[in-house]
Order: sequence, then C-alpha cells, then structure tokens
Amino acid sequence: MNETRPTEDALEALKSLLPKPLRRWLSARRLDLRRKMLPFDQATDFSRLRRVKPYRLAFGWHRGMCIDRYYIEAFLAARGEDIHGHVLEVNSDEYTRRFGGARVTRSDVIDVNEENQARTITADLTHCPSIDDDTFDCVICTQTLLFIYDVGAAVRELHRIVKPAGVVLATLPGIGKICERALIGGAGEDYWRFTLTSARRLFAESFGEKNIEVVAYGNVLSAVAFLHGLVVPELTVEELDYQDPEYQLMIVVRARKPVTGSDE
Repeated sequence: MNETRPTEDALEALKSLLPKPLRRWLSARRLDLRRKMLPFDQATDFSRLRRVKPYRLAFGWHRGMCIDRYYIEAFLAARGEDIHGHVLEVNSDEYTRRFGGARVTRSDVIDVNEENQARTITADLTHCPSIDDDTFDCVICTQTLLFIYDVGAAVRELHRIVKPAGVVLATLPGIGKICERALIGGAGEDYWRFTLTSARRLFAESFGEKNIEVVAYGNVLSAVAFLHGLVVPELTVEELDYQDPEYQLMIVVRARKPVTGSDE
C-alpha cells in the first residue's frame, strides 16, 4: 500500500482551491528553483548512469532544456523564413512568436483540449471541418503526431489546410521514452516513434516526394543522455550537433504544398 498517496491527494485538493494565476506563479517559481539546482546533481561522470532506472524522470525538464527541444529549436530557427503570414501552431503560439516574429500577420492555435486557454481553434487534427482548404501559410506541428493513432489522416489534413506554396514544419520523435499522461496535457495516447524512412514515406504520400525535406538529429551519446533525463547544459554543442543516422533521436520534416498543376 502506498502510504504517501493520501498526503499527495490532500496537497492536490489544497492546490485546487488556489486561483489559477497563483497556481501558475507558484509552479513557475518552483520550476525556476529546481532548475537552479542543476549544478548539484549534474552528470559529469557517466558511471552514474550504470543503472536500470533513469537518472532523472520526465525527460529531466525540471533541470533545464530537454535534449529533444534543442533539436526542435535548431530546426525551427533554421526555417524561420517559412514562419510567416497566417500561421497555425499546435497547443500554443510559443514557436510562432519566437521564430516568426514580425513576419507573422495572424496566429492561430489548434488543440483538442478544451481546457487550453491559448487555443483559438478546437479540433482534432485528423478532422478539422471548421478550417477551410488552403488557409495557412505555415503550420508548426511539433511532437504531436505521436499522440494521434490515425497519423496518415492527420498529415492529409495538414496538407489540405495549408496554402499552395505553404509549408508544414513538423517534428517527430525517434529514440525516446514513453510520455507520461501528465506530460501530454490533453486527449490522446503515446502511439508512435518514427525513422527517417517512415517520416519520408508518411509525408510524401500527401505532399509528394519532391516537396519534402526530412532530417534526423542525434547520436548514441545524445540518445543515452536523453533516455536518462540529462539536459542540454550537460552536453557540449559538439556532442549535441554530431549527427549519426543510425541513432535517430529526432526527425524533422519540412513539407511544402505544391502549387496547383506543379510538383516543383
């Protein structure tokens, strides 16, 4: 029997009585404090990782930037010119604002989770009848398709709602642990992991082979570090940036919708 459960339940009940702005402020302060503790348990001796349980849980997010996010942000920074005009992003508009800036004239956020206050469109990405064809200049879809069982339908819908010559920027997990439900934040389960080959075939079916660029990030060191919940400050830039196609931690896709009558 878990004797800590009643205490945890009582704390959760007390937290629920606090106003949401105060809960968010307290959570932010707690996260800031936990990340400042990184120097005290930083993994510099990899013999500490000789264990059957991970060094840190939950991707290590409470200690700093997760390693998969390093690759996601490197991809979006390199493709910043694609983030312009009318942009749709899944779950929040964080990357739209950070990497699109003044190039963005209108921003929308799609999410099936009705509790997400940032959303402007409530819809399942596999079926978005409220969105017209050819609506967006850019769609940012990071770490989302793994939570959708009918992933092919989702990619077809992405193709439908992006404008001709518009771009979908998607990231997909390769090597990685299963996401806890608490980290998902909405409906769905953790269904999929991808490879360069599966991602290329998935997007080529809708966008055409000539209109997609697919790249893998990662290597054996960054993959081991990621599985143990190490964070970006614990590896060097050279270690993070080394790409080994046999150890695909992150798959990124740039898919451009061809102009009607053209496959350029």
